[in-house]
Amino acid sequence: MRVDLPQLVSMGSKMAEHLLAGGEIFVPPVSKWWVSEFSSRAGGLMGINWGDHSGPYEAALPHDVAYVTLPSRWNDEAEMEWKKLASGPAKIFAIGDASQLEDGSRVEAFTGLGVAWDKVEGIRQFEQLVRGWIVAGEMIAGCTRGGKMPHIWMSVWLEGALVRNASFHQHDNLREPWKLPVFHERIYIPPLAEGYAAGEFLKELERIHGLLIQQDAKLVKAGQWLAEAKKNKRHISMVAVGHSYPEILEMPESECPVRWCKSVSHVRRAHPVDLRSGDVAIHFGYSPVDVGDVQGLLDRGIKFIYSSPYGRPAMLRDHENLLWLDLPWRPGDATVDVPGYSVRILPMSSSAHTMAYFALLAQMK
Repeated sequence: MRVDLPQLVSMGSKMAEHLLAGGEIFVPPVSKWWVSEFSSRAGGLMGINWGDHSGPYEAALPHDVAYVTLPSRWNDEAEMEWKKLASGPAKIFAIGDASQLEDGSRVEAFTGLGVAWDKVEGIRQFEQLVRGWIVAGEMIAGCTRGGKMPHIWMSVWLEGALVRNASFHQHDNLREPWKLPVFHERIYIPPLAEGYAAGEFLKELERIHGLLIQQDAKLVKAGQWLAEAKKNKRHISMVAVGHSYPEILEMPESECPVRWCKSVSHVRRAHPVDLRSGDVAIHFGYSPVDVGDVQGLLDRGIKFIYSSPYGRPAMLRDHENLLWLDLPWRPGDATVDVPGYSVRILPMSSSAHTMAYFALLAQMK
């Protein structure tokens, strides 16, 4: 990805040019998981056009930007959404490689994917997430160089976020929906240099990766727990709190080596009530640790692999069935500082969770 940074920076800058020229940005559901990942995210754009009561947004302006991820498994629905998008006027920017399309002439730019993405499980997901957010960061940076700052979501897990986010809607009592413009009307942010957002994001990602690798003994132990549970036909319950999983895997539930649950921060509610002694629960959290909920799982004899960006509290005592994995992305998720602006940009949780999830599976022998 570092080798490809000039291409990714250029792609983000081109997207910014269209938005600065008056275009709308929208996320067509060619890959539905990306709609969730890119939309309503802490550190992401607020002014994505969703459409109105008549249906999803369809490009109407010559500078409209469609930001799309190409699926690994095409089906009739994905094909239909792609054909509809390709027949419209939108400028299409794709996370993926030109080889994934029979005719890529309608795409303004591709992020590309690593050479091994189709050979090693986990590489594709990682590449899509990281390249996708790098380009988004460079798009935001390109807008600042054009004198405009996009509205960016503040995480609802941070104090004051609901009021702050709501204040940017163009609200009246005449009609709905209430539009949220792409850009702030009156705010100045010093221009971000080309490559700044991408570089800061990758630097933090490399730091977290390094910390994960230092926990190799924990990863091996977790792998032993998972392998033993699989051998004994016990449940392995998996939660990665966020917007991507398990949809990003794009595979039937029967093919997954774990039992995926809904993205719920509340530990006690996230995992099935039928888990019992000998089962394993994995929880990549988003919220602070509730020691009582953790203890409730341990009291049932469940082996528990847990992480939270808020860190391990002192009152969470060691237990033979507890394995704490340090995965310290910033609480509130957004990662890259924008000097002079109220919130950071670019969420890290999905990329960090991808590294940790496939690190665990790699040890599940």
